[in-house]
Amino acid sequence: MATTGANHMQAKLVLLGDMGAGKSSLALRFVKGQFFDYQDSFGRAKKWVQELQRQGNPNLVMALAGNKADLSSKRKIEAEEGQSYAEENGLFFMETSAKTSQNVNELFYEIARKLPKAQPAQASGMSLTDGSTSRLGPAKSTCCA
Repeated sequence: MATTGANHMQAKLVLLGDMGAGKSSLALRFVKGQFFDYQDSFGRAKKWVQELQRQGNPNLVMALAGNKADLSSKRKIEAEEGQSYAEENGLFFMETSAKTSQNVNELFYEIARKLPKAQPAQASGMSLTDGSTSRLGPAKSTCCA
């Protein structure tokens, strides 16, 4: 994560999951508002979480998206199981559907809200003064002593 310009911050977002879980569909829905019906593995998601937790990055924001909420009658994992797993592992959980757009924007906005706040740049180097407050006489016209 890096700060750029006036109060702008850059962060890297990585969507992880098995093929067909809906990563691309979520991103496409969020960025372009589109959905294509060509695109869920909770077990593999758990392995990714373990791998990321091993990295030990204190600025890491992890979310678990229960995508394809529109297919609730065919679901393999109940929302309660996803929520419980998220709470046990310091993630936040949200049910989403790239197809219907349910909670897609909310997911990405919540990730952004949880990012560490950018710290203002610390002044470094030297400070320049005109010396007008000096008790030693008139200000000198020198710089960078």
